[in-house]
Amino acid sequence: MVRVHKTYSEVVNTITHTAPHHADEVFATAMLSVLFPVELYRTRDQNIINNTDTIVYDVGGEFDPVRKRFDHHQKGFSEVRPDGIIYASAGLIWREYGMEIVKKLGEAKGVDNEMALEVVSYVDNALIRGIDARDNGQGEKGDSMSVSLVISTYNALWDEDEDTDSCFVSACDIASIILEREVKIAISSIRGQKLIKEQIEVTKGAVIIMDKFIGGWLEAVLTSDNPKAANLLYAVFPAVDGNWNVQAIPPAIDDMMAQRKPFPEEWHGLRDEKLKKVSGVETAVFCHAAGFFAVAKTKEDAITLAEKAVND
Repeated sequence: MVRVHKTYSEVVNTITHTAPHHADEVFATAMLSVLFPVELYRTRDQNIINNTDTIVYDVGGEFDPVRKRFDHHQKGFSEVRPDGIIYASAGLIWREYGMEIVKKLGEAKGVDNEMALEVVSYVDNALIRGIDARDNGQGEKGDSMSVSLVISTYNALWDEDEDTDSCFVSACDIASIILEREVKIAISSIRGQKLIKEQIEVTKGAVIIMDKFIGGWLEAVLTSDNPKAANLLYAVFPAVDGNWNVQAIPPAIDDMMAQRKPFPEEWHGLRDEKLKKVSGVETAVFCHAAGFFAVAKTKEDAITLAEKAVND
């Protein structure tokens, strides 16, 4: 919950700057709202900022986590990621409170400290660093509708009678949805990578078989340091419609449009009876014209399609 106060009082537990808002302090607010109900005061009054013991971010001219100060605009600020992306308030708050936030959002998934650290890093790379980069003038050039620009659309319009604080809260609601979803994606991806790592280890031959579709499996295979992963040619996994998919594996993460070994050329573009006849697989349904994807009605026949392709 985020509530913006029109005047400063002892109820206030967070402070950021007045309108217009930017994605970095909006996301910082959304982050903190996971941990406690945010009672926010928006001000640039340095006297108030200097004499409060609340969390202050994106305003105030000071960075000192011990004093709960998280500004990045002041001369001498030097908090920079290893890749050169300078921290803005979203990144500073995430770095300080991210572990607590992830563990709270991931409690139902049993997220421990080790996984929480991975999730914090994942979300920073996938979401937060881009917000920081844009705020610091380091990225997101052009006209694409980025997360930062989406948040900026919730600023009050000049020709509408809109309350700037209400607009800020609406932006925080959107940021909260995005943040929580990104954390869920990170947890899912990391859990999936660990399952794929285990599956690679027990796989014999060139076909990896998944009894359940695991999001991110392809990236996990292509980035694996297990020598077995380099020998994999096809993956078999269930489809949402009850069929079974067979996918040819690309040669590398930066060459996703190619395949280590495409399906036999005579299969390309065929389906149903024609594919059954050519492949000799009774429940074969479809083979993509580009030769990277095929479908069968049963797990056993999907595996057979993969094995026939391996031996072709």
